[in-house]
Amino acid sequence: MLGRGACATVDFSPIARSQVACRLSPRSGALREALRCSSSKRHFIRRVDYSWKVELLRDSWPFLKRDMVKHFESQPRRDSTVHLRALEWPRFVLKEELLEKGRLPALITKYGHCRKIHFNKQEVERIAFDEPEGHLSHLFKGRLFRVHVSDWIEECVVSDLSAHSVEQELYFVRFNRHVPGQMTTIPIPVTLSGLWASPGYRKGGHVDLAMPTIWCEVVGEAIPPPFLIDVSSLSMDAPYGKITLEDLKEALPSDGTVRFSRQYTMQEEVVMCYDPKSIPEVPLPDDYKDPNFDRVGGRYHLTYTGFWPKQTTRS
Repeated sequence: MLGRGACATVDFSPIARSQVACRLSPRSGALREALRCSSSKRHFIRRVDYSWKVELLRDSWPFLKRDMVKHFESQPRRDSTVHLRALEWPRFVLKEELLEKGRLPALITKYGHCRKIHFNKQEVERIAFDEPEGHLSHLFKGRLFRVHVSDWIEECVVSDLSAHSVEQELYFVRFNRHVPGQMTTIPIPVTLSGLWASPGYRKGGHVDLAMPTIWCEVVGEAIPPPFLIDVSSLSMDAPYGKITLEDLKEALPSDGTVRFSRQYTMQEEVVMCYDPKSIPEVPLPDDYKDPNFDRVGGRYHLTYTGFWPKQTTRS
């Protein structure tokens, strides 16, 4: 015991400092937490590998994978069918009158007599324009609609519509009935998955969806949901990596009620992966005409041709 006024001698040798700085970590008795006096960095030194911990780390992934597969298999089947409520189109009422009242006029044709109906305009537009700043969705023409009108139900697909060229606004929709056993040709949208895992994309390649929709012939009761294409193994081959329709045959229903349109040769490229720098720029031919300027009465021109002298660009 030291008396009053006595000084205690402290050993600051490296061994003593390490003994003072090391202490048992509260996380595990097999780890020691080391802290150097000249640094705030902590070093966790492993002393023992417990057999039970090694076994859990080795066998945990099969159990986790089994639970994940069971979870996704228990999810409801993908279905793009939409149920809509409609009213009969009153007689002697114009389309413009329905639009002014916030209703959307529509027509159901094919495989039966023609039915004139009208929907809630805002409800249908929320389905047709599923992106805030986007235009008409590809899925709007590639899904089955069950229209409920009073006591009858019509199963149909969209065949034609009238919409604003810029704004998200519909004016008219035409439906065709879908009858099981009869062929319905419909464009099914395509969705990509696994893009971040694609070897070609990680190397700086550009993954291009060349076919946003695929025309299919359906004879079954239901319209298939959008195709989900996995591009996690798509590489940037020379001249480019690709996924063709031949590679997507397994995505079709196994019951044979859906097949790709007969207009395809099965060699069409759905997804491509390439290096944009490897593709040289090719100028347009001299006789190229932009098809966006074609109209029924002729072609639009950028110069006004209503005055003399006659413009050289006038056809």
